[in-house]
Amino acid sequence: MCLFILFSLELGRNNFSGMIPSALSKLSFLQGLSLPENALEGTIPAEIFELKNLAELKLHKNRFGGPIPDLFSKLDKLTYLDLHGNNFQGSIPRSLSFLNRLSVLDLSRNNLTGAIPGNVVNGMKELQILVNFSGNSLSGRIPEELGELEMVQAIDLSSNNLSGSIPVTLGRCKNLLLLDISGNTLTGKIPDKIFSQMYSLLSLNLSRNTLNGTLGEKFTNLKHISILDLSVNNFSGAVPESFTNLFTLKHLNLSFNQFEGPVPTKGLFRTIGLSSLEGNPSLCGTKFLNSCISESHSNSRSRFSKKSILILGVLGTVIVLLLMVLIVVIFRRNARKRDPEGDTVHVDSETQYSVTPSLKRFERKEIESATNFFDEGNVLGISSLSTVYKGRLESETLVAVKKLNLNQFPEESNKSFDRELKTLSHLRHKNLVKILGFAWESGKLKALVLRYMENGNLESVIHDNSTDRSRWTFDERLKVCISVANAMVYLHSGYGDPIVHCDLKPSNILFDEHWEAHVSDFGTARILGVHLDNESGISLLSAFQGTVGYLAPEFAYMRKVTTKADVFSYGVLLMELLTAKRPTGTIEENGFPITLRQLVERALTNGGDGILKILDHDMSLSSKGGEEKLILLLELAISCTCPSPEDRPEMNQVLSMLVKISEGNNGPKTYM
Repeated sequence: MCLFILFSLELGRNNFSGMIPSALSKLSFLQGLSLPENALEGTIPAEIFELKNLAELKLHKNRFGGPIPDLFSKLDKLTYLDLHGNNFQGSIPRSLSFLNRLSVLDLSRNNLTGAIPGNVVNGMKELQILVNFSGNSLSGRIPEELGELEMVQAIDLSSNNLSGSIPVTLGRCKNLLLLDISGNTLTGKIPDKIFSQMYSLLSLNLSRNTLNGTLGEKFTNLKHISILDLSVNNFSGAVPESFTNLFTLKHLNLSFNQFEGPVPTKGLFRTIGLSSLEGNPSLCGTKFLNSCISESHSNSRSRFSKKSILILGVLGTVIVLLLMVLIVVIFRRNARKRDPEGDTVHVDSETQYSVTPSLKRFERKEIESATNFFDEGNVLGISSLSTVYKGRLESETLVAVKKLNLNQFPEESNKSFDRELKTLSHLRHKNLVKILGFAWESGKLKALVLRYMENGNLESVIHDNSTDRSRWTFDERLKVCISVANAMVYLHSGYGDPIVHCDLKPSNILFDEHWEAHVSDFGTARILGVHLDNESGISLLSAFQGTVGYLAPEFAYMRKVTTKADVFSYGVLLMELLTAKRPTGTIEENGFPITLRQLVERALTNGGDGILKILDHDMSLSSKGGEEKLILLLELAISCTCPSPEDRPEMNQVLSMLVKISEGNNGPKTYM
């Protein structure tokens, strides 16, 4: 294989040290360079900036130092730049303003100083996913130009030395899901109506500043907010009663401010804890604060003698110790049986795969023979965790062999393999890829043997120009939609505990010899009630499981796994299938960047010609009532991609609507 035509190079999470070899600049076709979580150091070689086709550069969690090079301006095709967790120093270079195709910029957790240049922000108006400058020593004001990032979904400027007031222009960021400006020295009041158009905001963190004033009705429009942290500021006045109407609010922190008066009693305040309200001496009304009616009994504890207090204290300590011992005993007993993911602790023990008696266990030599010793000519697809090979068994049966990468990502590969094996071994549905068996040899091989799909995947159907496009009429695409929906309904409600796929996208939809669609790749799937994620808090882009562009907001930024996350991904897939536009691609209208969902929404508003204008030009609407069916399908896609999971339909409702559209019996357009 000639490395000079290499398109992507991923060497992350090894123990590489030293500097990046300048010889990499000879890979002139390279579009993706990923070297994260190594021990690389020094500066980025100037030769790297000769890679003119580079679209993704991931160098995070290394030991690079010095200033961020001005030469980044030469990489004008970059869409993804992640340098977080290094030792870069100096200011943010103004040359980054030339990277006007960026969707992701992460410079967090370095030693950067100085102000955030407004011209850099202004040059990134198409930035759609994330801007993260947190954990540096940046100073000065928050640039008003941030308000020009109308597409961005997450802004994190936390843990810096930023000062001044919150700019009113931030209110223009209508697509924000996460805003974190905590841990700075911001002053003044929260601007009125700044959050009035942030309808999709899920998480807002203003804590650890010196903001002041009353809250009033500033947050009433945040109908999807789940996390709101206003702690350690100088806010005063009453706790707004309107907080009780924020029905999605799950975590509220008002501690260490100057709030006063009674705490509301409805909504989230029924279960709020002391840690969310402490440090406000003038608050009253809950079971752990002073009564608002009378404080005459506030010193009633003085009636207890010192001896009584001592006895109660000793008894309390003994009870706590006994409970701790009991918890440790129970935990150790359970830990011998299961790990936190529900898998056996000894991942290489012979008993681990006894849960799959219905599957054939292939010997290593059988797999090597089938794939011609994993010959590169048999590669069907590659990801960071696995490589899929075409194989032929001794019985002449064609198979797909998914070989896990045990060296580069041992822990993730083990979890992915175990999860996919256990999930697929119990599933039986015509629209799910069929698993035939597995191969396992301790420390050497983990592979799944799957049914071979002769006609590739939906990704190729949509975007590969060499595909025969003539067969992909609207009716054919609708059949694919129904097949995928059938599979998802089975996963969500036809198996037992609901299974969330977590990575539904075109490349994971495979076609057999009859062009029947099959959902594949369960390496990130979760069985609700069995698998528990051990992540806590918001981990931003570095913790994503799944694929950017298809991730539901609550899953991408808050690790909240429900079946509604798959519904969101399905809606994105619908829009991509009908428009042939990628959700991560650059879409412009009248010179301004918009999301795929906004494109479809506006086309539906304009109707007629507006809808036809955004469609895949190779798609024929030959069927009777095709345009009406198309409109209904696009409306269904919009419903599936609502920012709030509560506003999305269930997959069985989606399937029911698809069947009605297919049969021409559309009925009322109600999904919930």
